[in-house]
Amino acid sequence: MTHLAMALFAEGPTDHHFIRIVAQRTAEHILNHNSPMVVDVLDPHIVERSPGTQAEKILDAAHFAYGFHLLLVHADADARTRDTAWADRIEPGRQRVLEASKDCEQVCDKLVPVIPVQMTEAWMLADPFALAETMGCKTPPTDLGLPRRPSQVENFADPKAKLKEAIRTAQSGRPRRRRRDLKISDLYEPLAGMVGLERLSGVPAFCKFQKDLTQALRDLHFI
Repeated sequence: MTHLAMALFAEGPTDHHFIRIVAQRTAEHILNHNSPMVVDVLDPHIVERSPGTQAEKILDAAHFAYGFHLLLVHADADARTRDTAWADRIEPGRQRVLEASKDCEQVCDKLVPVIPVQMTEAWMLADPFALAETMGCKTPPTDLGLPRRPSQVENFADPKAKLKEAIRTAQSGRPRRRRRDLKISDLYEPLAGMVGLERLSGVPAFCKFQKDLTQALRDLHFI
């Protein structure tokens, strides 16, 4: 059996929890539908952040990820498009990695950007049914105040605040004695395993990640 080994360099620990699982599931989905061979997608390895500029951190991550097939590099857009995050926080580091590779340094030079528009939490809002199930609430998913079309989650200026609002709505539907102190941090990992990939595919930023990952797997001759 062939294995796919990915490393993940993300902005924070909560991003690790969600993106790690979603990236693994996405790679499995792509390979199951396109690869002529059976590929075991290993759990992405988390690369800890080092001191220095963002470009230096990405270069350090690429050194650490030497021997992995590819390095996922996450940066929240913190804006309505991914363009600035790509230009300011991904591309300079990618260029440093390519230069290091040309100089025969031991780096993983296959970088795949992961840039959620606004922030990772926008992707967590794409599937209201999975979100409701993860929260264990009886409130109909349609009552959580989330859009019907996944693409609309990118319209929220503050997806994290919207997620907190959905939690409050879900909690309000429970008898007071049965409410528990549910926090956003409780949702990242379980929701990552439940969110529908077909729903995420309707989110433009995720669709871009999916295409970039597919191309990387093609370049690596997995498909």
